[in-house]
Amino acid sequence: MRKERLVEIRSDVFDVADRIKEVDERYLLYYNLDKGRFEVRLKGDEENIAVTWAGPLDARLVTKLRETHVRRRDELIKEIERSEELARKKAYSDAVGRIAARSEEFMRANWKTR
Repeated sequence: MRKERLVEIRSDVFDVADRIKEVDERYLLYYNLDKGRFEVRLKGDEENIAVTWAGPLDARLVTKLRETHVRRRDELIKEIERSEELARKKAYSDAVGRIAARSEEFMRANWKTR
């Protein structure tokens, strides 16, 4: 991307440009003219985008940054692991239920009672 297509936002009505620095002092706010969206990037590392934001520039962007910031990494990993464990348990339970239902159907179809 051509650098001149990024416009740094230094001030705005809701002080989002300043408030993102509460999350990480290295964050800078840009508007990407090519893609029509806001982008938060690390100072000195304009190639990597921390977050993109197509909505209006308001407090939701700051909230999103807080939710996804690297300081929350361990908490996010635990949330992902809990979610994966629940999905595994549900898949196992569903498989056991399907096996039981098929076994019962098979038994009814193939074994006569006296």
